[in-house]
Amino acid sequence: MTFAAVAKSLDVTQAALYKHVSGVDELRQMIAEAIFVGWDIPGCTPDAPPLPDYLLAFGRSIRELAHRHPGITPYLTRRDDTTPTMVAKIAGHHVEVASAYDLPPDTAAWLLSTIAFHCVALGDTIYASYGQSVLPQSARDAAPPADDVESEFIWGLRALVLGALQVCGVDAVVDGSWRR
Repeated sequence: MTFAAVAKSLDVTQAALYKHVSGVDELRQMIAEAIFVGWDIPGCTPDAPPLPDYLLAFGRSIRELAHRHPGITPYLTRRDDTTPTMVAKIAGHHVEVASAYDLPPDTAAWLLSTIAFHCVALGDTIYASYGQSVLPQSARDAAPPADDVESEFIWGLRALVLGALQVCGVDAVVDGSWRR
């Protein structure tokens, strides 16, 4: 994304665009904020699923956010790039999860941040480029099918969720579907 390309797509001059933003970095931050604010974080309703299942749904959702919006990762992982509006949404989600699952606020914040960080990294690296390899066709033919990659992500995320809950001392009751 360039400043000139954005001005052209908006059918305005670059000078007119500079009246509203200081440059491409501010523009990128505004776009990242708009995308993040528009993201529907899985909610914690009174009939919320068990905590491990909620964290699995949350991880899949934020991984998908990073995958669908290339370039958003720094705004989700680096505190210097996260806007006050984004921080407020994150903090509100932490409070919602802490309340719904009777967790200390710092435990909910750590669980969610840990899962988010790992899933955003996967969404930005592995999944953003999957199927867009520069390898020769013969090497791509040997790669696992997309559904295998998704399956491995889910099993890895389950391990992350259960391990994170264990680290926090939260007992996690899971059904047989969580076993490999």
